[in-house]
Amino acid sequence: MDRPRDEGSTAVATVMATDAAGRMLHCFVEQSMQIQDQNYGLLSPVDTPAYLCRWPAEPAAEPELIADPHQYPQVLDDLDMALQDQELCLVRSAGVLTVAGDLGNADPDNADPGGGEASAEDGDLDTYVLLASVCHGGTDFGLYGGLDPCFLVARLGQGTAALLAPDALARLQPLIEESLVHGEEVCP
Repeated sequence: MDRPRDEGSTAVATVMATDAAGRMLHCFVEQSMQIQDQNYGLLSPVDTPAYLCRWPAEPAAEPELIADPHQYPQVLDDLDMALQDQELCLVRSAGVLTVAGDLGNADPDNADPGGGEASAEDGDLDTYVLLASVCHGGTDFGLYGGLDPCFLVARLGQGTAALLAPDALARLQPLIEESLVHGEEVCP
């Protein structure tokens, strides 16, 4: 954990979080908490979170959010090449893909490949912007930047952070929420 956040004078710790596959993600530690004698952190990526969507062949259909974008390495390579034209870089990070660089360079007129708007996990179309799109194997893919904050939970150790697997997060979520609301250690 080290550097201050650029946008203000308040120092905010950062940490390199890892997932089970060994991928890393540079994050701000937004809040730390102790649950069942373990230290956890609410983290937000330093770079812009990005989400991969696949557009169905039917023009009126909603795009499908790809849960594990790492299953599409060639698509990610193609998207990274497309992002380089905007001086952006796709980071295949832990927890969530991210895009490094100044999004002010992104093309604001970038249109969706299917002529519609992007759908995402929560279905709120106004919280995502198309960063790049490619056609691979006859299928259109879009990479969308998240405009809303993205939070991840990790177990904190001595200078380390391990992102929680989905099953561990599901088990701890009620305790995490309680800790965030009350700001205190939680022991069931």
